[in-house]
Amino acid sequence: MGVVGGLLIALLVFLAVQAFGGDDEAATTSTFASTTSEDTTTTEATTTTTMAETTSTTEATTTTTGAETTSTTEATTTTTGAIAPLELEANGIGAVEFGAAPDVAIAYTTDFLGPPDRDSGWVDSFSEFGTCPPPEVRGVQWGPNPDGFGFAFTLLFTKASTGHLPAGGEHLFGYDYFGGAVDLSTPEGLTVGSTLLEGRTLYPSMDVNESPWDPANGVWVVDDNPSDDAQLAGYATGQSDTDLITSILGGVTCGE
Repeated sequence: MGVVGGLLIALLVFLAVQAFGGDDEAATTSTFASTTSEDTTTTEATTTTTMAETTSTTEATTTTTGAETTSTTEATTTTTGAIAPLELEANGIGAVEFGAAPDVAIAYTTDFLGPPDRDSGWVDSFSEFGTCPPPEVRGVQWGPNPDGFGFAFTLLFTKASTGHLPAGGEHLFGYDYFGGAVDLSTPEGLTVGSTLLEGRTLYPSMDVNESPWDPANGVWVVDDNPSDDAQLAGYATGQSDTDLITSILGGVTCGE
C-alpha cells in the first residue's frame, strides 16, 4: 500500500474515534439536564405542601384557644356579681345594718324590690308611723298592706340619738313588715303567716304576751340582748301555738 495507503488508514481510524466520543458527551449532557430538572421540581413541590399544612394547623389552634379562654372568663365574672339577700334581721336588713345612711339602705332595698312606692320625707316624729324618737322621722315604703291600710314594708329613719348613732346623724333605726305581695322573711325562715309554734321553734327565746291594745291578740319579742337597739318583734292573732304572726318589726321602732 505504501506510505499514502498507511496515511489513509490512520485518518479513517481517527475520524471513527472522534465520532464515537462525541455521542458519549451528548448523552451525558442530556442525562444531567434531565436529572437536574426532575430533582428541582420535586423539591419545590414538597416544600410548598409542607408550608401550607403548617400554617393551617397553627391558625386553628390559636382560634380554639382564644374561644375557650373568653368563655371561661365571662362565666367567672357573672358569678362574682351576686349580692347578699334581703332578709329581716334583728340588727338590720340583709347586708345593711341599723345606723346606715338613708341613701345606702334605700338603694340596697331597691335592688330587690324596685323603686319605693312612697317616701314621706322628714315629718314630725308623732305621725302615721306612731310615736317615734323626736324630732323627726322618715318612712320609705314598698307594696300595699294586705289589710288595705298603709304599706307592706317600711324602712324607718331618724335624726334622734339611738344605740347606732348620736343625735343629728340621719340613719336607719327600724322597719315594719306586714306581708302581702312583698315576700320577705328572717334568715331562719320566720315570716308573716308563720305560726307562733314555728316562731318558738326557730327562736327558743321568743316571748309571747297579750297585746296591750287588744287582749285577744298577741305580741311577740325576740331580744337576746336588751342592752342594744337590735331585736325582732311583732303582732299575732293570739298567744297559742296555732295563732299566726301578722307582722315583723325590726329594731326599736315607733310606739302607738
